[in-house]
Amino acid sequence: MNPNEIFTYPVESKSTEAKNAVKKYYCRFLESKYDKQSRIIKYPMGVCSVNHSGTKPIICPHRFLENNLIFKNACNAAFGGTNNVLLFPEVKLNNVGSFDFVLVKHKPISNKVDDFCIVEFQSDSTTGTGKLVQALKDFMKEKDVLQNKYRFGMNTYNTIKLSYIQMLIKGQVMEKWNKSIYWIMQKFVYDNMVNRFCLIDLDYNANHKTQYHIYDLVRNSEIYNLKLVDKKSTTISNLLRAFTHQPTPSIDTFVKVLESKIKLKLGLTME
Repeated sequence: MNPNEIFTYPVESKSTEAKNAVKKYYCRFLESKYDKQSRIIKYPMGVCSVNHSGTKPIICPHRFLENNLIFKNACNAAFGGTNNVLLFPEVKLNNVGSFDFVLVKHKPISNKVDDFCIVEFQSDSTTGTGKLVQALKDFMKEKDVLQNKYRFGMNTYNTIKLSYIQMLIKGQVMEKWNKSIYWIMQKFVYDNMVNRFCLIDLDYNANHKTQYHIYDLVRNSEIYNLKLVDKKSTTISNLLRAFTHQPTPSIDTFVKVLESKIKLKLGLTME
């Protein structure tokens, strides 16, 4: 386990652009200085993606901003093109929360809304992040971090649990409004969600309001590029059915865990 991209370039890149990005803590996707901080270091936490279990999970949502590709694909799916479309980040809705982005198609030469759709980013997160911070510190000291294994893990299950609730809450609103919401996920995260929740009936249907645009990182010479690798869709009723029909763990197994704790006296004495 080690970093894959730092300050938006592959860690092994020796290009002038990569060196300048590291020197200035620059994010080419934001087109500004990186804004993600860590309490452990004084400079930004500039790790975009990592190498883990044969995959390259994206851990910073800014990584999805590459060349506005995701927004262009969502526009084409929702509106059939990008004409007369504006992008608004962090739009709040009472009792629902904030939408990461809203794409608004307005009438020509007018401020009247013609149509809109929602775009939500879902990057992954890490556990044992202090080890990943150490990898970044080593990289900044010009050490070869690809030759080391840093003992951080992926917090994918927690990522999925939190996003699944958001899919249910926001997806219900979109179905009632008859508008589409596009969940931007990496294949690694999407596959994990499908397996953990035993999801079925996710074949692509343009009429479904909950849409999944699934991306991955593909090496292109000196850099990695985002690539749309699949499209899936579902309904809220399908998500709810999977959520409420999760397999129940064996109570006997849990009792054995409790008995082992009793044996080891790991509990607190009640006075």
